[in-house]
Amino acid sequence: MKKTIATLLLVSITLFINESLYAQSDCKVLKIEINQSYEGKCKKGLASGKGIAQGIDKYEGNFKNGLPNGKGTYYYQDGSYFTGEWKNGLKNGEGKLVSIINGQENKTEGIWENDVYIGEKPPVSYQIKYKQGVDRFSLTKEGTKQQRVLIQFFQNGSKNGAIDNLRMQASSGRQVSIPNYEGFEYIESPFVCKISYTTFNKLRTSKNEVVFEFVINEPGEWSLDIHN
Repeated sequence: MKKTIATLLLVSITLFINESLYAQSDCKVLKIEINQSYEGKCKKGLASGKGIAQGIDKYEGNFKNGLPNGKGTYYYQDGSYFTGEWKNGLKNGEGKLVSIINGQENKTEGIWENDVYIGEKPPVSYQIKYKQGVDRFSLTKEGTKQQRVLIQFFQNGSKNGAIDNLRMQASSGRQVSIPNYEGFEYIESPFVCKISYTTFNKLRTSKNEVVFEFVINEPGEWSLDIHN
């Protein structure tokens, strides 16, 4: 009997929580253009969490305190839509706006701040496209006087002197080999480079194939340390 009562009590509590989260009549959306209907999570009478709100416009995504907040897609009555980041009901952060102009789609991608387009997203200074057999690495910009990248190879905290079959392919620059370094001078951005070689594992019991491919998008003097 006690088990049955406990089960019924648990079911009642669960139903109460669900009704509180999804009760539509008491859950408000504060953005006038989408406040006619709402389906989704609610907190303290305001849309909070994932939901869908509709009015003359429509929004699908995350809410906070009754307003679009976080990631979501907003559909305007003229057919345009914005997919990206929101804060307090305004476009804020990275996103894409697709506008309909004379029946044609016009895409604007980049960064917004308080509903105002700021500009394109700045490119990252570098990207790692692929790596194999690499324990860790360090790619840092050292200065701007020269346009080059210098590469060092390490293992167990010391310079790796057991590099075989070293091959380096680059999109620009002149390959150089100086004491303790390999690299390229007179590089141009974006600089794409693929390095491959064989070397012992840390226990020096077998040899592994190492591949490291990267892109440098920002001009300057770069230093790359590869640890195996």
